[in-house]
Amino acid sequence: MNSFDISHALPANAAKGAARFAEARSLLRLATPIAAIALVSMGMSVTDAAMVARLFGAEALAAVAVGSDLYSILYYFGAGILGGLAPFYTAAVVRADANAQVRLQRIGWVGALLVAALLVPIVWSAPDWLRPMGIDPALLDHGRGYTQAMAVTLLPMLGVVLYRTMLTAAERPRVFLCVTLVMLPLNAGFNYALMVGVGPVPALGVTGAGVSSFLVASTILVVMVVIGRVKTTKSETIRFDWSELFAVLRVGLPIGITAVAEVGVYLGATIYAATLGAAEAAAHVLVLRVAGVAYAIPMALLQAAMVRMARAETLGDQALQHSVIRSSIWLGLAGGVLLFACLAAGADPLATAFLGAGQFGATASLAAGLLLLLGVIELFESPCLAAAGILRGRKDTRAPMLFTIAGNWVIGAPLGIYLCEVEQMGITGVWTGLLFGMVLTTLLTLVRLAQSAAHTRWSLPRIYRAWRAA
Repeated sequence: MNSFDISHALPANAAKGAARFAEARSLLRLATPIAAIALVSMGMSVTDAAMVARLFGAEALAAVAVGSDLYSILYYFGAGILGGLAPFYTAAVVRADANAQVRLQRIGWVGALLVAALLVPIVWSAPDWLRPMGIDPALLDHGRGYTQAMAVTLLPMLGVVLYRTMLTAAERPRVFLCVTLVMLPLNAGFNYALMVGVGPVPALGVTGAGVSSFLVASTILVVMVVIGRVKTTKSETIRFDWSELFAVLRVGLPIGITAVAEVGVYLGATIYAATLGAAEAAAHVLVLRVAGVAYAIPMALLQAAMVRMARAETLGDQALQHSVIRSSIWLGLAGGVLLFACLAAGADPLATAFLGAGQFGATASLAAGLLLLLGVIELFESPCLAAAGILRGRKDTRAPMLFTIAGNWVIGAPLGIYLCEVEQMGITGVWTGLLFGMVLTTLLTLVRLAQSAAHTRWSLPRIYRAWRAA
């Protein structure tokens, strides 16, 4: 037989290629509505801000922004904790175990209530405990009603997150997308009616925007409770499993901390940019808004990769696991290249469109440079989040949390401040530091994924023993 005859390998390679292509399609089919949900949610936030600014002016918008930013950070923290339910719920769906799904739903509700009990008082009392931090007391008092309404909104929103997590884990995110799309105009209608008053509805001013958010969140939750009902076997008593709750929290808490580490570093950069002057702050805010839109794509891939890997793990299918890993990383790389190309091509037009080319020409030029840096960040962030999603599907969340903290806060933030202050690079130095932090996070996460695929782990004792043995 000819030793160079590879005809027998062609069918096997073709089968592998077909499997990877099929898995890539499954990932895209799952990630697309997840990204759309994120963009629609952003649309609601933009609607709130635009209506407050238009009806009550810049001062009212600033008052609302304080409560809104704090709410967002704590919301992402709570949503991350509840996200730990996803791999467990995916396993129950794959096994077609309705009773396990109901048990996990109850665990999720207990987790949501525990998180709400922790976070709601923090947001409610924010106008008081933020006062010593140097924020204008008049601004805090102006936004007090809005902030307290958003504190109450956390409770239904955590319930919404629970059902969104379960639908995503069951690979049915389109259901949630349809509900969210319907709520977009409802949110605008509630905003107007409650802020300016319509008929018997009193005018609540900026507080009306917070009450509107509560009503919309409650409506979504009621709809999702009806849609998300699971039929169970009546003959079997479904008992609450505290050990399973702790297992979900062990997976979810690092996800929540990771979310805060990611959001917090950019919020900190915004506060720091405000000290550098109006031009640098304006350029930074524009790029940050674009970053929020761009982030929806890799974050959607993260969630899709998590669900698909959890499915493959439950089935014990090694071939499917390898297909998920390869397809997710390749899609992450492709997404990063696409985002980089879009940001590189659109940097000048976007900066000019938002900041103008006249007296703000220097600011627009600065923003264009930052948008290019953002494109490079996305080039690394997309495969990083794809790898993080795979690890979450394997319930490996603590190491990625440490990598994010190290990248953002140990490397990114200090390096950014050094480049800004010592090297006189201004806000460009801050974003350059964030870029280096993202590169480090990406490399560490990919190494962790490679170890996970090879069923090995790094540890200091193991490294020390290997060094002594050598």
